[in-house]
Formats: sequence, C-alpha cells, structure tokens
Amino acid sequence: MFLGRIVAPGDPLWTDDDRDWAMALMTYEADLCTCGQPRSESMNADNEFAYAAEPLRCHACKAIARGSESFASANDAAGLFISVTKRTRRAHAGHS
Repeated sequence: MFLGRIVAPGDPLWTDDDRDWAMALMTYEADLCTCGQPRSESMNADNEFAYAAEPLRCHACKAIARGSESFASANDAAGLFISVTKRTRRAHAGHS
C-alpha cells in the first residue's frame, strides 16, 4: 500500500516492507531542518563552512505577497488565502 500496490481481498493493508519504508521516511523527515538539509549533517560543527547560500526568489511567493498587499492595507486580511497559479507563456510574456 505504501508504495502504491493494489491490495487484494485478504491481503494486509501494510506489509513489513511498507512499514519499513514508512518508518524510514519518518526518520528522514524528522532529521530535516527548515532549510531542507539534514540536521545531523548541517548542525555538525565540522560542517561549519561546508555550505554555501545563494539568494533565490520564489516568483509564486512574490505573486502571493503582491496579491495580499491590497487586502492587508485595507485591514481585510482575516482568513485570507491567496491562491497562485502559473500563467501560460503567452499570458505573461510582457511581464517582468
């Protein structure tokens, strides 16, 4: 089931392999820092200079921020959720 197998009548929903994979995923995710790197490596003092940072902009997040500015300035942001969709090439060709 965990790896997408079809469960036939009488088969267990979770096999031993399914449980092993699920536990491995939980262990991996529990070790992740908010930056996406494994804490066991990224917080090791031996790796102080082992990482390089590069500023990148998420253009989808930027569009969400732009879209919410008008609501925030009007004090109408309570419960606001901004949905973002990718435009087609033709629709955004003239935008920067």
